[in-house]
Amino acid sequence: MSSSAALRLHAEIETPRPLHAFAHEVRVQGWCLAEELPEPPPVRLATAAGVVPLTERTARADVPTLFPSHPAAVRCGFILTGPLPVGVHAATLEAQRPDGTWQCCRQLTVAVEPRPFAAVMDEPISEGLLRDRVKVGGWALDVDEPITELTLRYGHREIACDVGRKRDDVAALFPGVSHAGRAGFRSQDFLVAGHGPVRVRARLASGCIAIASTKVSFSVATDENHAANLDLTVPRVGLDVPGAAMPSAPPAPNRADRPLNLLFVLHGTFASNSALHVAALANELAASGHACAVAVTHDPETLALHDRPAFRGLTFAEAERGVTFPDGRGPDVIHAWTCRENVRVVTEQLRARHGARVIVHLEDNEQHLLALTLGREFADLDRLDDNALDRLVPPGLSHPHRSRAFLAAADGITVITERLREFVPAGKACLILPPAADARHFYPRPRPDAFRRVLDAARGETVLFYHGNVHAANAAEVRELYAAVAELNRAGERVTLIRTGHDRVPLQEPLATAVAPYVLELGQIPHHRHLPALMALADIFVQPGGPDEFNDYRFPSKLPEFFALGRPVVLPRTNLGTLVRHGLDAYVLDRADAAGIAGAVRALRADPALAERLGRGAAAFAAQHFSWRRSAEALANFYRTLATS
Repeated sequence: MSSSAALRLHAEIETPRPLHAFAHEVRVQGWCLAEELPEPPPVRLATAAGVVPLTERTARADVPTLFPSHPAAVRCGFILTGPLPVGVHAATLEAQRPDGTWQCCRQLTVAVEPRPFAAVMDEPISEGLLRDRVKVGGWALDVDEPITELTLRYGHREIACDVGRKRDDVAALFPGVSHAGRAGFRSQDFLVAGHGPVRVRARLASGCIAIASTKVSFSVATDENHAANLDLTVPRVGLDVPGAAMPSAPPAPNRADRPLNLLFVLHGTFASNSALHVAALANELAASGHACAVAVTHDPETLALHDRPAFRGLTFAEAERGVTFPDGRGPDVIHAWTCRENVRVVTEQLRARHGARVIVHLEDNEQHLLALTLGREFADLDRLDDNALDRLVPPGLSHPHRSRAFLAAADGITVITERLREFVPAGKACLILPPAADARHFYPRPRPDAFRRVLDAARGETVLFYHGNVHAANAAEVRELYAAVAELNRAGERVTLIRTGHDRVPLQEPLATAVAPYVLELGQIPHHRHLPALMALADIFVQPGGPDEFNDYRFPSKLPEFFALGRPVVLPRTNLGTLVRHGLDAYVLDRADAAGIAGAVRALRADPALAERLGRGAAAFAAQHFSWRRSAEALANFYRTLATS
């Protein structure tokens, strides 16, 4: 903007706010005049994604009554129309000065939605109730992109369909849509037992998901896998507790005086545990005015697993071509999430391209993980030359030599635990960045007793909960948890373990057979925000393990979530277990092995007052120590110090 004098503008937006548009086309109506100009100034709506221009001037009968002596009042009405991409855009209503520069007169938000997804069932019926075991069909159309996958959902059922079937009638209804003639679908198999209204769920060519209701309901009583006397129409028992209090939304964070462009480089996809930390921090930083982007190795569609991300997601391949933020600049800070090879290579390329400050985050003993994966002592690996190591070290692990050089060249380091400072070069700026739990979903929840009455096989049953993947580094300690469950049940103390997550290392026999009746395996829960309702079923949370080269340096992501739910937490005296108070904040064991876990569960079963006290202590500890807002504020200050030094 030039240094010419600012106009004294008067303007009003009459289109209801927040501005809302469909199918890319934005239309904004209002009026604007400048005290210094005899004619209304040109106006526009400016966003980072494009400009919506002035398309029509309109006469105003009302504005002259406000400005009776101003000649521009009669013709100061405007209509702005133009396309913007689907999404939520920060926008500025701007007026043009006589010298051609633009001056802000209003700041707005514009939400642009895609054109509605349409779906129709018409084979064998188009509306009503279908009770027969038949194949069904219809058509579904998104006018902007083709459908690649489609399923029908009713009750607790999902039926896969073939797509791309010819439909000349749909092509006639949508003559401007090239793929409308192939909008037909048909179920791959006959309907199975289930009851409920039918919804169509489609995956589009871009990977986005679209859902639409139909006018048809299915009511199929039985099939080859369900007996006729099995009543699938009984009321469902939900996980929600009626009347349960939810936390109030926190106040908005303070806006940054000098917003930064921040790029996180993640060593996996948005489905990883590390992505939960990065996404939470990026959302908080974005809420305070910083522009955030997160680059992942692959599968960018996994961003959809996160609840309302406020940051841009992109792949390493996209980032390597350069990263530009809404203000037209590159990143001020690149936060490399670990010193693993895939992250290091991309970060160094981006540093060279953009000249940004680089921060490296440490969340594990990378030396131990490399040695464990390769089955060799780290000291032996460290003695090898770079050529030999280049052949041995996979992209998802840290190169002993190159990672040290990467840390030495960084402008600063963040660590998830104090113990990881051992790997920080002397004199390097360092911030401890503790994790937290998403307060929108993880908070003290009452136990859903109606569901527990269905779940419990015996009176006085105790439910444990453990979520997370089982891999080479933690398989032995998770086996101890399973062994504790088997031991308790052998002794007549009924205990059920609810498990979620992938098991990359299988449970060994004979333990697997012995414990199977007492473990409810739910598999991977893709959307992390769905976990808390399941976790509320638990009486006790257990983090197995003990002090060692793996646990001493880590901070299990699940621990803040355990504490936030307000249940007794059993954990070993390592990482967080060295900070909490036994008997007040948690039940702390020297080693959380099978014997220790079984003893802790027995103690809590026998002493309800202790269990209640530890539940309250856990929630209080979480409120005091775990906050993404506080972690993000500390991180923003750290960035600001390094970015301006």
